[in-house]
Amino acid sequence: MFFLALLSIIAAPDVYEWPLSLPPELTSSFAEYRTGRFHAGIDVRTNGIGRDVHAAADGYVSRVRCSPWGYGKAVYLQLNDGNTVVYAHLNDYCKPLRTYVQAAQHAKEDYTVDLYPKPEQFPIKRGEVIAQSGQTGIGAPHLHYEIRDTAQQPIDPRQLGISWPDETRPNIRSLLIEPKTGEATVNQDMQPYVLNVTHQGNGRYTCAPVHAYGPIAIGVDVIDPGKGGSKLGIYRMRLLRGEEELFRVQHDTLSYDNHRNSVVAYHPFLAKKGRFLLLRRWPGNVCASYAHSSGAGWVTISKAETLTVEITDFSDNTAHIEIPLLPDSAAPEPVGATNTATGDITWEGFGEGLLIYAKFPHAESEAPTLNVTHADKHDTLPFLRVSDTRFCAAICPPHTGMYRLDVHHPRLQPFQRKFFAALRGEGDAKATFEGVQLHVQNQSPYGAFIAHIMTLPDSVFAPMKKIGKFYRVWPEATPIDTPVTLSFPAPTDLPHPERVHVYRQQGKYWSRQNTKRQPGHFSIQTRTMGTFTLLEDATPPVIRDITPPDNYHAQTNRPHIHATIADALSGVSDFSLTCDGKWLLASYDPEHARMEWERDEPLPAGKHQLVFTITDMAGNSTQKTRTLFIP
Repeated sequence: MFFLALLSIIAAPDVYEWPLSLPPELTSSFAEYRTGRFHAGIDVRTNGIGRDVHAAADGYVSRVRCSPWGYGKAVYLQLNDGNTVVYAHLNDYCKPLRTYVQAAQHAKEDYTVDLYPKPEQFPIKRGEVIAQSGQTGIGAPHLHYEIRDTAQQPIDPRQLGISWPDETRPNIRSLLIEPKTGEATVNQDMQPYVLNVTHQGNGRYTCAPVHAYGPIAIGVDVIDPGKGGSKLGIYRMRLLRGEEELFRVQHDTLSYDNHRNSVVAYHPFLAKKGRFLLLRRWPGNVCASYAHSSGAGWVTISKAETLTVEITDFSDNTAHIEIPLLPDSAAPEPVGATNTATGDITWEGFGEGLLIYAKFPHAESEAPTLNVTHADKHDTLPFLRVSDTRFCAAICPPHTGMYRLDVHHPRLQPFQRKFFAALRGEGDAKATFEGVQLHVQNQSPYGAFIAHIMTLPDSVFAPMKKIGKFYRVWPEATPIDTPVTLSFPAPTDLPHPERVHVYRQQGKYWSRQNTKRQPGHFSIQTRTMGTFTLLEDATPPVIRDITPPDNYHAQTNRPHIHATIADALSGVSDFSLTCDGKWLLASYDPEHARMEWERDEPLPAGKHQLVFTITDMAGNSTQKTRTLFIP
């Protein structure tokens, strides 16, 4: 009987057909971190472009998309079992779908279409070729493969029997010990502490003992090494005290309503030190991956003990790290300290509060004082001694509103700062700060939204004409759920207001923001803070490297027609290619700045005029023409 049951398991077909006729390898896993969101599917390695993509099971095509951005060319299959499978970044569709999409594109005279065919239009059988793999949209060549349940929630494909070879354990790169702001310390300090780890072999890791007091949380910088150098995400991570599970993160399903909660699943303020997946629930994080534990994940430390983190990948390979914790104590006061030099004050944001540091060049025996003013109420907060020369104070704003901080000490320069705080659940909040208007909705903050706004000198480089001032909204890493509205003052007599947008600085570049223009100010809705200004783009886009050259005599009625198009300032808004005024179907690849005719229909014989037209987001346009002869 057991032998017959074993044979039936071995002989049972896979629940779904693997999408490619290639060995199953991934370049990205389900729920892996992406900028501001969780990855909703798996990315399958294609080793190039043009691989046949096979249908997972019987069903019908429920949606077809084509866009230069995001998923690029994508096909959605509604399966007979109620699930939906998404195939994205395709190079081409199967012939019936291609004909259907191209007809819609010509009717709309637009490359971008989002279509919902009727169930009877495109029935699909398991294993049928529905497309070819590619790299349209964003990213290198790969196939995005996503399964959604009957509620349209992305799910871990492994739950449906879809698997891939993986014999490598998760790789722990570093460890984070985070004290709860204002309530705990780690190694006599209030800021998060990053530890190096040592691999003992067989997935066992250790770290140096950590001194801690009060509620702390754990975060782990971990990857799951895949084939070809890929770095995948993990399936489950548990925090254990002996056999007791204190907290768990487990990626079974996601929701498009809250998959952006990944911004607080990984510590947003420590990205430069590591990508730390948190074993605690940040306020406002309601994604399903964090719904397996009832508590918030804070562990109160008052005695010596050892905690363990267990990490499992999607193929059930595991790794463990033991964390020895010892009671923490305040730093001893220096003996006979005589300090006459002037110290410095700095402040940092790490979440729901601020840390204020006083640093002296020599040992200092007298602690500074911190005065906090809010709504005409004054409080004095103590500074904690961190070392002979450093002190730290913490403030977690208890209510929405403006706050003023004053630090006093005979050997410190006067320090006064203002900041605005809005707490989740306290209703919408508005404020004006340095001329910038903020509107924070009730569900905007993850816990607390804290902002300090300052104007910067005009020496900041900008590639376009600047309108007004540079504004820095700090801290840049503040996580935001529902977008915050920022309104920047603007002149009312701008000759070309349509050319002006709000831009945010990103390293050496400036990124245009979707801008709403109103008399006296321009506003944006954003989840990302940083340095902003108003810039005017008066430079038209560029069209170059045109094929064919002018007066070209083609050898076929479907010649190759393409060009490089780019706009380094506000970005490309629209593109078109016409032949004697007739619209031609042309694709646009923004990553390679390439516009190309799809060669979907023959051109008539004779002399023709090709016109390339590019328009940027500021309304500037460029046209180039070529004369073409078709035999």
